[in-house]
Amino acid sequence: MKRLSFLLFILLITGLFTKAEAQFEGQIEFQLQNLEEPAQSAINLNMIFFRERIYVESNASMAVLPGLNTSAVLVRNDHRDFVMHTGEYEALKVTKDDLDGLINLIERFQGSRASNGSGDSFDWDTNVTETGQKREIHGYTVSEFQMRGDGEDEYISVWLTDQIKVNWGLLNEAWQTTGRNHVGEDIPIELVMNRNSFPLMIESYRNGEVIFRAESVNVETGVRDRRKTRVSSDTKLLGITDLMMNMLRQ
Repeated sequence: MKRLSFLLFILLITGLFTKAEAQFEGQIEFQLQNLEEPAQSAINLNMIFFRERIYVESNASMAVLPGLNTSAVLVRNDHRDFVMHTGEYEALKVTKDDLDGLINLIERFQGSRASNGSGDSFDWDTNVTETGQKREIHGYTVSEFQMRGDGEDEYISVWLTDQIKVNWGLLNEAWQTTGRNHVGEDIPIELVMNRNSFPLMIESYRNGEVIFRAESVNVETGVRDRRKTRVSSDTKLLGITDLMMNMLRQ
């Protein structure tokens, strides 16, 4: 179940882009809740898709890297970089190459080594099933896919619509070069992050009970307020050197 939870996290917090036809522009709000811990507050996640950019913000602080916490990330495919907000008027700007280099540096310091992808590939025929079930979520037709978990009574239910297509760009590239190496080929991120469909509901089951739910609570087409897809002129942008110094201080 640990891998299943990580898949949900990667799907909704991190992501990836390629040029897609009929690119969705708008806002999708999610609510994430661990139903095994009902006392825990739900996490709200807001995603804005506009042209070559994606803005993701949450009411919970996200530990992106050692020494770096953020509640909002702007993915700028047109600039090939990520802008991670670290304060009201401060943000870290890192390019995709900077990120890859930093991850490699962390691995050398920790003495770890990423997976080389030489293991067995994911068995789609055995582990993923299209159930044939369909329903409507926010006016979009969704189809159910189920993915088996580590345990006999564990699986994830993913409800996908082909009526929403987004350009995952840099997030996709970051997964292919970094995320996949750390999680392994048995996590089929392509099921939930691809150019032809979008998940509007994800539920994790154990023994017939839902233990985790990521649910879209609002879908709006069009971006009324585009300020979040831009970097304000009064925002101080830090670079990769600033991040490395902060990590060393940690």
